[in-house]
Amino acid sequence: MSLRRTLPFILINIVVSAIVVLGILLWWDNRNPVQEIVVTATVEAVSLPTAAAGSLSAVETAETPEPEKQEQRHTVSAGDTLGKISQFYDIPLDDIMAANGLTDPNLLSVGQELIIPAGPATEVAVVEEPEQAEAPEPTPEALPSPIPTDAPLAEGEAIVEISAVTGVGELTEEAVQISNSGNRQIALQGWTLTDANGRVFSFGQVTLFGDGAAVTIHTEKGQNDAADLYWGLESPIWESGERVTLLDKEGNIAATFDIP
Repeated sequence: MSLRRTLPFILINIVVSAIVVLGILLWWDNRNPVQEIVVTATVEAVSLPTAAAGSLSAVETAETPEPEKQEQRHTVSAGDTLGKISQFYDIPLDDIMAANGLTDPNLLSVGQELIIPAGPATEVAVVEEPEQAEAPEPTPEALPSPIPTDAPLAEGEAIVEISAVTGVGELTEEAVQISNSGNRQIALQGWTLTDANGRVFSFGQVTLFGDGAAVTIHTEKGQNDAADLYWGLESPIWESGERVTLLDKEGNIAATFDIP
């Protein structure tokens, strides 16, 4: 067969084959459509902490409160004065007087218990250095010399006298006042006060300070303190014209007073 006769058949076969192939492809596309997969990437925002407005200093200061000072008690011994007690505890004399209701710093009795108020608490700033250097040890403060607790001071002279007798004949008013006009304190323990009928009042651990300090002996019952002592009787004992006698611990007459 010549090429001229076969060429139309070849072309027809090519066309038919192309149509068949296209038809198959279209049929296949209809069965398995191409799905476009859209991948959405979710980006999570991570919040980072914002920087503080002010950066931390390399040196931090911490306030550490000092332990609170506690109230103390002091028992008066022979030779004690409010000035020495104030110096020993490093507490102002006025604060000690206020805490104990005292009006005269010279009126103290041996054995009397005093309230020593607490000092003001302070706050100390402790600086922590980056290298944690050790803080220098505080230098201990020198304490005052111990308070003498032996016999009263020997310097000067004690002048003890009966300065007044008041409220004669009235139990609630009757009292004898004894004062020391000298410049040295004196212990009255063992001293006695007597009336004309031989009734005796004995002094306990009482210190009579100088410069006009005084102690009052009331006839009635009551609670003793630094300035007032109580005989504990139930009726008055003093009479006009009677002599009041003060004897020291050796029994010597230290002072007398004639009631007007």
